[in-house]
Amino acid sequence: MKLIFNIFIFCFVFLQSTASKSQSVTATVESDSILIGKELEYVIDVNLEKKDNIIFPDSTSFTPFELISETKVDTIENESGYLFSKKYGIISFDEGNFIIPKIKVKIGDKLFSTDSKKITVNLVEVDTTKQGLYDIKSSFDKFSSFEIFKLGLKKNYPIILFIIFFTIILFYFRLKVFEFFNPLLNIQPSLRPIELIQERMNELEKINIYSAKDIKLFYSKLTFALRSFFEKEVYDKALESTTSELIFKLNNLSEIKSFSISIDSIKRIEEILKRADLVKFAKFLPEKNVIQNDLKVINEEVRLFSDLLPEPSEEEKLKNLNYLKQAEKKLKIERVKIVSIFTLSFIFILFIFSGLLYGFQYSLDKITFNENLRLLNKTWVKSEYGSPGIFVESPDVLVRKNVADEFLYDDFSLDSQFYFINSNRSIEFFISNYSFESKIDPKDFQTILELNLDYLEKRGLQNMLIKYDEFKTNNKARGILISGTTDFKIKGEKIRPGNYNILGFLNEKGFKTAILLTHDSSYIDNIKDRIINSIEVLKEDKK
Repeated sequence: MKLIFNIFIFCFVFLQSTASKSQSVTATVESDSILIGKELEYVIDVNLEKKDNIIFPDSTSFTPFELISETKVDTIENESGYLFSKKYGIISFDEGNFIIPKIKVKIGDKLFSTDSKKITVNLVEVDTTKQGLYDIKSSFDKFSSFEIFKLGLKKNYPIILFIIFFTIILFYFRLKVFEFFNPLLNIQPSLRPIELIQERMNELEKINIYSAKDIKLFYSKLTFALRSFFEKEVYDKALESTTSELIFKLNNLSEIKSFSISIDSIKRIEEILKRADLVKFAKFLPEKNVIQNDLKVINEEVRLFSDLLPEPSEEEKLKNLNYLKQAEKKLKIERVKIVSIFTLSFIFILFIFSGLLYGFQYSLDKITFNENLRLLNKTWVKSEYGSPGIFVESPDVLVRKNVADEFLYDDFSLDSQFYFINSNRSIEFFISNYSFESKIDPKDFQTILELNLDYLEKRGLQNMLIKYDEFKTNNKARGILISGTTDFKIKGEKIRPGNYNILGFLNEKGFKTAILLTHDSSYIDNIKDRIINSIEVLKEDKK
């Protein structure tokens, strides 16, 4: 019986040892002594015979160290099974001896613990007597003119491409553009009837006659030129009269000597007009020499008419000048209309296209140069205000107040104050740094911040709704946020709704406040959120 019991005990111990070997968790560190602010690598290895569900520790398990990085689980298959390895990067900003506690790892339904590790964090020893002295480094590197030029090209290349394209188009159509904006070039001075018929005769001499159609066209233009002259100078119905009626009228004028045209001239004109009627209505085709002779005869008669007609009077010249002025004025009005219609159409099409892409309200604000949109889209400034102070991103640099007269406390010294106010005062932003002699109890800090509410009421804020929150910056600094809606009293009885935000951060030597006042308006919420979300409180030992 005793032998059986011993065998049972042996088997149990053997199985337990085998199971413990099949599942093991170990932790290693690369060093047990590091410098303050230096990353320490912490590795957890898990050995298993077969794959199982493993839950590694989270960031809170490494206290008092801070977890800054971790890798994915690395799996290696070996002779005994599988090795699961995970690396953590931890760091400490405090000097002293610290213990990394036992880290728990869950494998399946069982919990395993690593051994605790003692780590010594040492300060960086600095001997200033042995350090060299160097010139103060400039705040920015100097850029060459070429680098500045390249940067400008990269930033504004769409505008530059448009200007180049527009210049090419303008150069290609330069003559038409010049004529378009110089109406006088498009105005033909009015010709006297004798000058007009002479010009038309010169055009007829250039016509080449090859077919019956050409002959008909020639005589049509010839008779039209002659009849137009007579209508202007001697007979106001010459164009609508028949050949017989026109010749009759010319004979009458010759008899009363109001127009000294000879009988021979009338006969020659009558002969040509009748021949033209035969060409137009009877499809008569005269010989080429006859056509040339008819043109020659009319030219001779035109020269005779020119000698018979007197020179234009001063009244006629003035009338022609007035015509030119009126024509120029009319053309200028037409040009203004064309340019205005084109410009308005271009702006309208651009607005519709932009509205479909970005929204019509945004496009309208862009065209009307909305102040808030301009602030939101411009390059913001990132800077620290105080030493050490508050780091924030804002549309423009906050200006230091040489004589601070706002947000003052009787029991605390104001070390520095900075502010930013936009052109229409819809955004007011203040950063203040305070110091004190006796330490403030954190429980009393909220009461101190509430004193700013009284000051805001004196500034004209009314109907303030108050909300308290804990605020945490991007660099893990904690503070108090007092915020809410309010009404701003502006110049007399005018009231504008808006919001206020009071941020306070307490440290051992003083406290800092950031106060942001905003009116309700388009894009203001985006600006407000961007400012508040960028706030960081810098510590002196990190500077």
